[in-house]
Amino acid sequence: MIQKKFTINDVDISIKAKDNAVDQLNLIYGVLHSIQENKFLVSKDLDVLDVDFKEKIKIVLARCEQRGYIFRPYATLRSPWEQAKLWRQSRPTEEIQRAIKKLQVNGAKYLAFVLQSVGPQYGRWATNALPGQSWHNWGLAVDCFLLSADGRAIWSSSHPGYAVYSEEASRQGLTCGREWVHKDAVHIQAVSYSVKSKYTWAAIDKKMLELFP
Repeated sequence: MIQKKFTINDVDISIKAKDNAVDQLNLIYGVLHSIQENKFLVSKDLDVLDVDFKEKIKIVLARCEQRGYIFRPYATLRSPWEQAKLWRQSRPTEEIQRAIKKLQVNGAKYLAFVLQSVGPQYGRWATNALPGQSWHNWGLAVDCFLLSADGRAIWSSSHPGYAVYSEEASRQGLTCGREWVHKDAVHIQAVSYSVKSKYTWAAIDKKMLELFP
């Protein structure tokens, strides 16, 4: 028999399972704990990023400022719950159900539960990345906006400041979304490849449970 314990609102809770059901126990524990603490985490804090990536981003921002452009982080680590909310925006029920089934079939039961449980979302298209599929969910991406002289956010990817931002990111071996076909000028990530090109859904599912225990 295996057992896990946690506390919600000062109430001690224990869940048990037979030794041959450890995977199911970990899934239930991860879901409950994520709902408790990390359900809709979206951070602006650089300190929650991967350590090596964080140091490179700090260099990028410092060098941009030296060249006369100040950038402010507004999205660093994002939970799979928040990613699910963003993905569901603008999508019909049929597409959502297909995605949930795909995750279940491919060994990502936790992420399937996340995608289903966030419920209906409304708004414009936000992302094509399912929960776990964005490097933001791994602490390996950051979004920063350019600050104007009078303290306003500048979002235009054609502004020369974003060219400097992308250039300094490249010098650190990072990838900036400004260089993509579908530009995302505010976005910098640690690697050039996608999450799904490197990991299976089962591996992504496991990693999300580790990062958001």
